[in-house]
Amino acid sequence: MTVDPLPRRSLWKSRGFQLALGVSISLACLWWAARGLISDAQARREFSAAFRDADYLYLPVLLGMLIAFYALKAYRWKLLLSPLGDYHTWRDCFGPMLSGFAVNNVLPARAGELVRVVVFARRSRLPMASVFVTVALERIFDMLSILVYLGIGLFSLPDMPEWMRGSALGVGGLAAVGVTGAIVFLIWTPAFVKTIHGALALVRVPQTLRDKVDQLLETAAHGLSSLKSPTTLLVIVLVSLLQWALNGGMMYLALRSFGVDVPIPAAMVLLGIVALAVAVPASPGFFGVVQACFTGTLHIFDVSPPAVLAASIYYHMIQYIPVTLCGLFWLSRSGFHLHDATAETSLPNPTPEPTSN
Repeated sequence: MTVDPLPRRSLWKSRGFQLALGVSISLACLWWAARGLISDAQARREFSAAFRDADYLYLPVLLGMLIAFYALKAYRWKLLLSPLGDYHTWRDCFGPMLSGFAVNNVLPARAGELVRVVVFARRSRLPMASVFVTVALERIFDMLSILVYLGIGLFSLPDMPEWMRGSALGVGGLAAVGVTGAIVFLIWTPAFVKTIHGALALVRVPQTLRDKVDQLLETAAHGLSSLKSPTTLLVIVLVSLLQWALNGGMMYLALRSFGVDVPIPAAMVLLGIVALAVAVPASPGFFGVVQACFTGTLHIFDVSPPAVLAASIYYHMIQYIPVTLCGLFWLSRSGFHLHDATAETSLPNPTPEPTSN
């Protein structure tokens, strides 16, 4: 009697490989951002002096903006969840959301995204697929908001080179295409699904895969039903813009705290570049990537590179430490411990059975 060997997990999907790749990228980015300190003693002294002479009076304001940022994210998630039930922003949404970001800070491969979905689905007794759609919708609104600020920032910078002006127009075009696609999908959902199905059939995609795509689109359409209310859609858009304005404001104040004086449009550009850059594989917490974005984006201004690097670390730690500690504390108090979260993300089909509210 022969026994079929267990299927080997793809190298690209293994946590060890993803962690090694992320750490390598983070170390490379960190080296690039701090390369000026390695061989320049004067730069190292300026780096130390930047922390010593920084104005930390803005710290309470920055922490307040951080709380407001995540409170707005939780409120927006509540609005996106409205087709699935009536949930409370703080009691139902804030904890699972914050725990997901905390897990992203300590585990590779963005495990926090799935942890957040699993935690909320367990607590609300909803199918994971429905909850996952709302998280995907969040990412779409985040990306569109970020592209708006990036385009405004690029277009508003004084004496902007022609290539930057072209980039601004390109970013605006991407945002317009995204908005148009979402509107078409929302208004003409059956025709949109039928068109995608026909296109996949035309290129000979297997039937089983086409059925999965159809199911995913239908689930997404159900999640999008919250957007069919013009009032709800307007509030979601405004909240998305406001929360990312707060994040960009945190970057601006962190730079000002370290004596780095740049125009507000530069902070908008920095916000967009950081948000887009953290989408690439990196170590948990995106160390190195954030620092490389700060130093690489602001080098065109008359600023001190060591001070910019110091400000990027300051901004990063204000984001990282409170979110990680509070999110993991909530996760442990909820009864869904970190080792449970790790095991859950490795399950082939962790979706609970649908139940009625």
